[in-house]
Amino acid sequence: MHGKIATLLNGRAAAEHARLHVSTRGSDFVDSAGRVLSLRGVNLGGSSKMPAGATGPTHVRDGFFESMRSVSFVGRPFPLVEANEHFNRMRAWGFNLIRLIITWEAVEHAGPGEYDEAYLEYLAALIERARAYGLAVYIDPHQDVWSRFSGGDGAPGWTFEKVGLDVRSFEPTGAALVHETFGGAGASDADKAKFPRMCWPTNLHKLACATMFTLFWAGDAYAPRTTVDGVPVQAYLQDHYTRAMCKVAAALRHLPNVLGFGTMNEPLPGYIGIKALDKLSGPLKNGLMPTPFEGMALGGGFPTRVGRYTLDSLRCLAAGLPVSTEVLNKGRVSAWLPGRACPWRAHGVWDIDARTGEPTLMRADYFAPRPGCDFGHDFYVPFTKQFAAAVRSAGHDDWLIFVEMPPADLGLCPFPVLDVAHLGGGIVHAPHWYDQLTLFLGKFVRWVSIDVQKGSPHFGTGSVSRLRARQLHELLQQAGTHVGGAPTLIGEVGIPFDMHDREAYAEGKRATLANCEAALRATVDALEASHLSYALWCYTADHTAEWGDGWNREDLSLFSRSAAPEVPLTLDPFGVYLGGRALAAFVRPYVQALAGTLVGTPTYDSTRQTYSLTFRHDATCEAPTILFVPTAVQYRRGFALRVSDGAYECDVQPPEAGTFVVVRYRHDPAHAVHTLLLTPSGTPPPPAPRGRASALIAGTGRCCRALADCLCAPARAPRRACLARVRGEHAEARLLPVERAGSVELLELARSSSARAEAVLAPGASAGGAEPPPLVAAPAAEGEGEGVGDLRGETAMGSASTQQLLLAPHRSMSLGA
Repeated sequence: MHGKIATLLNGRAAAEHARLHVSTRGSDFVDSAGRVLSLRGVNLGGSSKMPAGATGPTHVRDGFFESMRSVSFVGRPFPLVEANEHFNRMRAWGFNLIRLIITWEAVEHAGPGEYDEAYLEYLAALIERARAYGLAVYIDPHQDVWSRFSGGDGAPGWTFEKVGLDVRSFEPTGAALVHETFGGAGASDADKAKFPRMCWPTNLHKLACATMFTLFWAGDAYAPRTTVDGVPVQAYLQDHYTRAMCKVAAALRHLPNVLGFGTMNEPLPGYIGIKALDKLSGPLKNGLMPTPFEGMALGGGFPTRVGRYTLDSLRCLAAGLPVSTEVLNKGRVSAWLPGRACPWRAHGVWDIDARTGEPTLMRADYFAPRPGCDFGHDFYVPFTKQFAAAVRSAGHDDWLIFVEMPPADLGLCPFPVLDVAHLGGGIVHAPHWYDQLTLFLGKFVRWVSIDVQKGSPHFGTGSVSRLRARQLHELLQQAGTHVGGAPTLIGEVGIPFDMHDREAYAEGKRATLANCEAALRATVDALEASHLSYALWCYTADHTAEWGDGWNREDLSLFSRSAAPEVPLTLDPFGVYLGGRALAAFVRPYVQALAGTLVGTPTYDSTRQTYSLTFRHDATCEAPTILFVPTAVQYRRGFALRVSDGAYECDVQPPEAGTFVVVRYRHDPAHAVHTLLLTPSGTPPPPAPRGRASALIAGTGRCCRALADCLCAPARAPRRACLARVRGEHAEARLLPVERAGSVELLELARSSSARAEAVLAPGASAGGAEPPPLVAAPAAEGEGEGVGDLRGETAMGSASTQQLLLAPHRSMSLGA
């Protein structure tokens, strides 16, 4: 067992929450009580790839180059004054994990060794706020195609300068496709809106990105004569990256809800492994696509004819041929700073023909696979070992390390076999998984998908479902065969909300999220069918309808202030769910902590809103099983929970926290297998033996048995008033004429300054004057009084003047263990 330490609060006030320490045990995440944890997370946030302020969004060119060293990421993902709002929302949506997006640039943008202390202080304060809402955090050092200046995000701009590249020349030389410079210096917003969809990944084999990654991973092998300030380029780049992340680790080491670090988001191999530099490699062909050699020639100042590809052309998709060609760099601009030269020419990869004066490829197979030059085994694994050791030394030696490789769909390189013990243990397999057809084409058709790795289409809902299941199963198998059986967490998964020609943003009643919700539901269904922990991409606090997440025209945020309300304000008076998009697709019940091992897979039927769970208990685990129930999204008219044995309690959160419910189920150890069935309250339970009931008070997170005596009487017996002493508070409860289904009742709990708490339960007070069915409950938990309520503490969000009391059965049916 290995791991740190995240304090997950599970919906109670900070001082009252149970502490769940997240560690690994075989292929599971577990807490200190030995319960198996299901992690439901979100990537925070989409705009953290860019600096804060007006120059941040990628469609803005003004100040892009001028502010390269003076930017600030303080306020990414959102200002601290907004932290309570957003973290409260994430908790209500069922998230217990944040994959926190940071970049190397955010830490060290000013220059080598110059760290942004204000940003480090901001990060620590932000994660401290997350802790108060029960959110565990792992740090994702994010990058996409190396840097903002090569069309993505991650590394500081000065890293290009150190190897001799001129960031201002990338647009004319085709060294990178960059949204900020797209369309030229005078491009309007309308021009920037034409930036090709999902075209930014094509930068991976263009000169700027490919050169930087090759030098970062394997400068010693492929460019041994290239140095920076007298230091070999590979050591220089890796040392600065690692030291920057160690500064982050040191700033966060005191925070108990930090789980650990990722090594690097979607690390790319650059040119490593390319068999022929005069050919395009990989499935990504979109826009102007120079071959690696053409990119080197363009960077050297030579006009070169380049093919143009589109995603909607059968000629491109089926035959791999361009739809047209275009000559780039007619002005003979060099991608290299004055006095600097291309390292690939310096190492004999290409040269200028003495007779023609034209570039010529000398060694097309220079980066082809050969012994000692496998990207994963020979470059990524040694880096990961030193990175993990350095980060743990600066932070905590029991932090988890989340490892990932380039997306498997790109087919760039095989996944290496990791010796987990050699890496110091505590490794998490954290691959990414997207439906590529939906992501790249912006269309969701439930009966069509494509296996990108094999290049084969799939038709029919059954075939598509089997494809998703197979892909996820392969990722789980990979954890067993290549990562020492480590736990798997899908680090990124999501859907675009601008699909189908931006139908979500249509005017009036034509606006619809139906396809988005269907796509996200299919994605989450597949994940949960494999019982995988995951982190959805993404939550962007400053999302806009016009520019989406603000980065390369991506629009995947689950949150947008422009979104129409999906939860009625009568159920969400504090706006906890405002801004949520397609909430019904991903805010669903699930088991957060399981006191045993699963029998089969938990299932959620979104049509019937039923959730079922069967497990075999762990005899050494005495802690309860924890179930999250989103009553504002899925069970607005109440729910019934039926268990095969044992007892349960509920914590119902107040409206300002989102009115979700946390169920704590204690199994009966006399039974080997236990079943829980969650249904809407309209589903009548079968007859059950009579017993005592528990009154569960929202807003305090404490179970109160003060009203048990007056509720356990026979169904037709006259109701009687009961007196109850409640420690620390006094209250008056009145039975309201609310709709009742099964054995669930809602009561209003109003604060009172009376000397005693009086529950007045008058005959005939229920709807229609009929007596409700009997409430049945398990015996009181050990150490609790049967007639004395235990009302202690407040929630982290405070308390409302009017709260609700949920009366729920503890044992309502026998499902047969």
